[in-house]
Parts: sequence; C-alpha cells; structure tokens
Amino acid sequence: MITLLETSFTLGDDPATSLLASEVAFEADGTETEATAMLTASWAMVEAFTGKTYREMTAGKVIVKADTPITFTWSRYPFPVTIGVSIYQGGSWVSLSAPYVAEVGMIDLEPFQLTRLTQTGTVAGAPVTANVTRAVHQLALYQLMQGPSRREYSSQSSGDFSFTRESLMPVFRGSGAGALLASEVRG
Repeated sequence: MITLLETSFTLGDDPATSLLASEVAFEADGTETEATAMLTASWAMVEAFTGKTYREMTAGKVIVKADTPITFTWSRYPFPVTIGVSIYQGGSWVSLSAPYVAEVGMIDLEPFQLTRLTQTGTVAGAPVTANVTRAVHQLALYQLMQGPSRREYSSQSSGDFSFTRESLMPVFRGSGAGALLASEVRG
C-alpha cells in the first residue's frame, strides 16, 4: 500500500489544434480571455478523463513511499523513456539503478523507503484526434454557457480542485464530450 505520494509535473502549451478561443467566445457570448481560460481548463479535464497527457511534459517528479513491495506505474501517459531513481537515505537523496519498463511505465519499489522518480528529458504528448479536439471545444463551450456556479461541482469542498473521472462525469455528459472520448479512455 502506498503511504505517501507527491507528484509535480510541468506541462507545455496547449496542443496546436484548429480550436480558436475567439470562436468559442462568439458561440458562448463570452470574452476571448474567458474562452482561452476555459480551453486550457478543458485540456486538463480531458487529460484527467482519458488518462492521457496531450500537452508535452517538460518536467516530472514523483515521490512515493510504500509499506509493502509494489510495482509502481508512472502516473502520466505517454511514459518517459527513462527516469532517474533515488532514495532518501542519511539526510540526502542517493541515486540508484532500478529496472524501469518504459513501455508500461512500471518500476518495482522497495518498502519503507522514500523514493524519488524523476523524468529524464521532455515527453511528447499523446496524439490529438479529431474527437479529442471536438471534446475540448464542447467542454469549453459548455462551461462558458453554464456560468461559474455549476451544479456539477456543488459537492466539491473549498480549495479542492483535483479532477477525477467520476467528478467530471456530469460535465462530460452535459457537454457531450464523454461520448466523443469513449475510445480515448486509458484503463
């Protein structure tokens, strides 16, 4: 069981697509600034829903501790080709060599050790299909038209902005994005 998990990822710009904030703003009768913000938020929502990262990852770090031996999977797909592994020992991080399977993003971790996994290099985003582009457009449009006090997030506590597939379902159903992304979802 994982007893500690901290992640830090730096993502690049939104993917270059045919989406224009001005068109979304016109359709929703909003401002271009609002539409740009909603498009960026929609990319994050689509990534949480599908389990894929469509923006390039320029940096990534995961700190994990488990109380049993586990096989840990890197939390962002596409997975980095290589990762740096170090454990916290004697007041500092000590690098070590550990087998990492890049095709599936898996690495075996020892119990009771604070382990830091660091992405090496930049990881390109997953390919953006026409359905993904349309889903991002639909989500941005839906959010702009529904306004800031959306019923779907009434159960969210103040300051909690983490997305889960379950918490996003009402927005994805209402906007039609869920049906568009059905083939994109990663188990």
